[in-house]
Amino acid sequence: MLLSDYATKTEIMNRAMATVPDLWPIGIDYGFSSVKGISPNKIFCYPNCAVPTTSFSTLLDCTEPDILLKDAEGLWIIGEKAHDIISPENAMNYESEMYERNRYFSPVFRALMKVGLGIALQSNYCRKYNGEPIMIQTGLPPEYKELDSEAFKEALAGDYEFDLKIGSNPFRRFKFSISMENIYIMDQPMGSLFSAITDKDGKQGQAGVRVLKSSTLVFDPGFKTFDIYNISGGVFQNSHTFDFLGMHEIFKRTIADMKKSHVTNITILGMQDALKKGYITTFNRRQMSSQNIPFDTELEKNTREVCIEAIQKVTSLYNYLQNHEYLIVTGGTGNAWFPIIKDYFRNMSSLTILSANCNDTQLSNTYSNVRGYYYYLVGMLKRRFRK
Repeated sequence: MLLSDYATKTEIMNRAMATVPDLWPIGIDYGFSSVKGISPNKIFCYPNCAVPTTSFSTLLDCTEPDILLKDAEGLWIIGEKAHDIISPENAMNYESEMYERNRYFSPVFRALMKVGLGIALQSNYCRKYNGEPIMIQTGLPPEYKELDSEAFKEALAGDYEFDLKIGSNPFRRFKFSISMENIYIMDQPMGSLFSAITDKDGKQGQAGVRVLKSSTLVFDPGFKTFDIYNISGGVFQNSHTFDFLGMHEIFKRTIADMKKSHVTNITILGMQDALKKGYITTFNRRQMSSQNIPFDTELEKNTREVCIEAIQKVTSLYNYLQNHEYLIVTGGTGNAWFPIIKDYFRNMSSLTILSANCNDTQLSNTYSNVRGYYYYLVGMLKRRFRK
């Protein structure tokens, strides 16, 4: 992978999705690194970063990735531009707020939440939103779900009113409500399981049913957590969530390696900009000099180390996977780890390794959880309302 492939990007892709008449289903994933979403007319992603501001006066000539929000709590810069302007000093406070579980009622999280819902409700040439009831499917790490679901639902439910500007488009007013009973939360890796067995029409073919009925393990490394989800014969067996075995840990170790030999104040948030540039800038105060230092070697080393640690967790818990037939690898971190995982198990002919985006390879594996959320929700709503 290129360094830039590790960076969280902003993209909004118009696509007509399978849906349910007279309802507006939304699959949304409020991850620690990015917000991903799918609605009946689009697929989207933007970095999980929001910075309050007092004025948009210097920001109105926006480029395509720029997102601005006006709500009752103030003015907000969202996504890539927020990453660009946040200082190293403020980054530490931001990370402590947004990389923790109990973030649902913070103003920053609420701003990010509104933007995701606003993008999901925007009309385009694929479909127009006409005020249909909004149905939400999202997810949480398995070991967080029981404790955090109620708070997450309370944060999502309610009346919304805000203005949103994306790129060079003008501000648009949004006013809508979401009912508590229309919000559903599943285990995050279950989203990737459904993504791997569901085609572009939202149907499970014979190959998908075979995976579902087999001994299958979902291998879901995210930004902050690493989730394992185990099923056999179509029945959930168990799951595990590990903190500090994701991209956050890779960045943390890479920064520590760089600081051993260079003076730099780079933060986890600052890594996003460094990944796009391809280097970390160091500064020598005594000599009044700066230097751009590449870090691809350190990043590659730590990517491999953390991945192998995650694999060893799995093999120790599940008897070296000798009784499993499928291993489904998912997520943006899973993209970086996929070649390492394939190589590690290269001699296990009894184990088939699948990417969770195998039924929609045009879509990055980053979207696999939220793709599964969306198709699971659409299928459930069709059965419930016989539509």
